[in-house]
Amino acid sequence: MHPNPFDDMAAAQHPLGIAMQTSEMTLDLRETLETYGGTAERAAIVGTLRRRWADVEPEARAALLLNFAWASRKAEMTFADDHAGLYAADFHQYAADFQGGSEAFHGPRFPLMPLPGQAGALASSLGFDREDTDISLKTVLLLMEPVYRKAQQ
Repeated sequence: MHPNPFDDMAAAQHPLGIAMQTSEMTLDLRETLETYGGTAERAAIVGTLRRRWADVEPEARAALLLNFAWASRKAEMTFADDHAGLYAADFHQYAADFQGGSEAFHGPRFPLMPLPGQAGALASSLGFDREDTDISLKTVLLLMEPVYRKAQQ
C-alpha cells in the first residue's frame, strides 16, 4: 500500500483528511460486504478490513457510524444480540426518531468533533474506543447492510 498524504492530514484532525479517510473506508467496507454476499457477520471478521478499520483515525470511524446510522433510518432491520447489534439498534433508532434533516443530524461542522445528539455521542464513544475496534466495525457493517442491499436492487 502506498503512503497516503490524507492519512497524515486526518491524524492532524484536518477536515479534508478525515473526509478522505471516511470515503476510502466506505469503499473498503462496501467491497468487503460485496465479497461476502452483503453479510455484515461475515465481512466483520475479515483480517484486512479489521486492520484497516483499526488504522483509520477515530474521527473517521465516528463519522462513518453516524453516516450509516442516518442512511439506515428507514430500513427494516433486525439486529444480533451482541454488543455490535445493540449499538446498531441504538444508532438506527436515534436516526429513525430524529426530527430534522441530515444536516441537523450530522451537525454543521461534520465530520469534525463534537458530533451532535445521542447518536453523535455514541458514534464518538465507539469511534474513539481503540481497545476493541471490532465492535465498532461490526456495528458500522450492520448499519451499512440495508444500504448495500438497497443499492443492489
